[in-house]
Amino acid sequence: MNSRISNITNLKSKVDSKSIGIAFGAGGARGIAHLLMIEALDELGIKPSIISGSSIGAVVGAFYAAGFNSKEMIEIMNQLINPKSDSVFDFLLKSDIVKLFTMFEPQFIKSGFIKGEKFQKYYETHLKVSRFEDLKIPLKIVATDYWKKEEVIFEKGDLIHPIKASYSLPGLFTPVKIKNRILIDGGAVNPLPFDLLIDHCDITIAIDVTAVKAQSDREIPPTFDSVFTTYQTMQNSIIKERLKFLKPDIYIRPEIYDVRVFDFAKADLIFKQARPAKEDLKRQLDKILV
Repeated sequence: MNSRISNITNLKSKVDSKSIGIAFGAGGARGIAHLLMIEALDELGIKPSIISGSSIGAVVGAFYAAGFNSKEMIEIMNQLINPKSDSVFDFLLKSDIVKLFTMFEPQFIKSGFIKGEKFQKYYETHLKVSRFEDLKIPLKIVATDYWKKEEVIFEKGDLIHPIKASYSLPGLFTPVKIKNRILIDGGAVNPLPFDLLIDHCDITIAIDVTAVKAQSDREIPPTFDSVFTTYQTMQNSIIKERLKFLKPDIYIRPEIYDVRVFDFAKADLIFKQARPAKEDLKRQLDKILV
């Protein structure tokens, strides 16, 4: 035990002389794995000096930048996906599709199937921070300008609407309008925004939670799955191409199978599959900080 504490102390002293940036990528429910990566940093006594996030990574990044640790973030997640009640209503909420509609109120209009205002209110209430300037750690959030088809980076001013814009998956969530720009999911242009950090820190960590190849690939997918999987295929291609020309110091990609975009109820499965990646992150940090 004393040896472990000594190792952590030594590692922290090495970190103090180097700045670390961490990028949390897009990936829907697989973004729950980001919490384990934060847990790894917490266990090592490490805090990043700058954070970036895209889509679900923007939500996680905002909470982390606001000062929440992994334990607190896991508790908030559990409150969201596991209501503390035995009522029939709460039992029904355990259904992925019902929970999706309850968390993100559906709307039958052409701009998007889900308005997302309930979820926005939920994270706004728990985050307790409404501006980038109030965060404890600098944060960069990525969204996509729908009409200009280009990346938009937010790092100052209002925090809440850029988060919503960053996870507004095309065709599902209503786009967000900010300063005459129509914005959609940041994963459309930059699903793993580690490139935003490289000039601002000594060590860059990129957490890629995009989909890996399915274990069973012989069945014709349901309609929604085929649409979302096509979008994720595009994200994988963007990341692969970017990694050919620019690489983070530490690249972590948890191998998470059989988890769809909105399978947030599979948190336990996601954690189980992501634990090897958490240990890999700790090993790589220990090695690079020697």
